[in-house]
Amino acid sequence: MTPEDRLTTLGLLWAAWEQQGRVLSAGQWQQPTRLGDWTVRMLYAHAASWPVGFAHLVGQVRQVAPTHASAAELLGDFNRPGWIATSQADRVAVAAREDAAAYTPAQMIEPFSVTGPNAIATARQLGSVVVDYFGRAMLPLVEAVSIGILEATVHLLDLQRALEVPPDVPRAGLGHTVGLLATMTPPVDFIELATGRSQVAVFPVLR
Repeated sequence: MTPEDRLTTLGLLWAAWEQQGRVLSAGQWQQPTRLGDWTVRMLYAHAASWPVGFAHLVGQVRQVAPTHASAAELLGDFNRPGWIATSQADRVAVAAREDAAAYTPAQMIEPFSVTGPNAIATARQLGSVVVDYFGRAMLPLVEAVSIGILEATVHLLDLQRALEVPPDVPRAGLGHTVGLLATMTPPVDFIELATGRSQVAVFPVLR
């Protein structure tokens, strides 16, 4: 997938989030999800933080070499035992709960309809650059887009499962996410597990 394709895919995913948010009933906003005690409103608030975060990232261009060459490499570090994916899980949940309480549905939809698309337009103008990834790494911007695709895809499935509707995710988002998760998995174990030749426990590779 080219950098332009990734940005297009991210835009399609955020448009799907916008569309879903606009048709949620008051009751649906309060429905439980498969993410512990998270409600749909908390999940939506968490997902909406990514377009806002991406708008921040496009303003963090640095003239340095990346510390991580790919999204898979950075996410692999984040998901090491005891590192960010687990150590910051409670903080992420608190932020989702606070944002869900602080913002109206319209305010949570806005990042998908305005802030995110504007940031994508800026990213197209920037081209191939390295950004400071929230103080955690120096990452090629195109690889940050890859993480955004994964986040939007995985959580859109969470949302649709909570609403008990058939999964309906842009195909490009699904394909890219599968590829990224496969890249994060030890290749021999992945091949043998996928072909029924092994029962080795390699999943989850992402939390």
